[in-house]
Amino acid sequence: MAGHFARRTLVHGTSLVPRLPQNLINFADTLAEKRRTRYLAARSLLAELMLRIYGITQLPELTLSPCGRPRFVDGDLPDFSIGYAGSIVGVLLAEEGGRAGLGMEIMRAHSRQTMDLFLRDLSSGERAWINAQTDPAEAATQLWTMRKSLLKLTDRAENPGDSLRLHPASGRLRALNFPDIQAVSDVEPLLLWSCAFSPGNERLHLWELDEKENWVRLQEIQINKAIMGERVLRLTSMPAERVGSC
Repeated sequence: MAGHFARRTLVHGTSLVPRLPQNLINFADTLAEKRRTRYLAARSLLAELMLRIYGITQLPELTLSPCGRPRFVDGDLPDFSIGYAGSIVGVLLAEEGGRAGLGMEIMRAHSRQTMDLFLRDLSSGERAWINAQTDPAEAATQLWTMRKSLLKLTDRAENPGDSLRLHPASGRLRALNFPDIQAVSDVEPLLLWSCAFSPGNERLHLWELDEKENWVRLQEIQINKAIMGERVLRLTSMPAERVGSC
């Protein structure tokens, strides 16, 4: 089983591919300009990814989960997650009945005050790991991004407190209400991202859609590989937490 993480950078004059249903475009026209641009760009990227992976020529009908998470009306279609970071939009697509959650952040984009608020809610173990890293600010942002991706996968709108804990020193996570999940995060020069999956995902394909609407294959990550990169962090569910469901 594999997942696909695609992204594109919005620049002035970015064109939107003609694969969106008219009702979605009509809804976008009711939004403020900035939100409309990001809304259409993300769904256009999803439409292009569905064409590339499944050969579907128009984006299937969408709906929202109770927490406001976009999803396909047809439950047989794959799960996906949308993310935004600055001028970058991203889409994570799961395969074969899996679930997905995407988090993205621009490096150094948050104020010290915002980061302090985030750190306040972390466990002592999470804070200890952050302080032990060469760049604590980067490490804190990485955990923030991983938490965001996991919340999206579990379809939770807010931080669930003690029901979700990350244990980066041991490569584990604890999610009381959702069994068998994992997250992989990487730190690039500008972008920090995290992809969360339900179990069974062995590969993660990274793609970029360039300004000319061409697909660029960035890399393929073997998720179960022992060493994936100096700044790659992988967390998997603790065996004892494999009970219950969301």
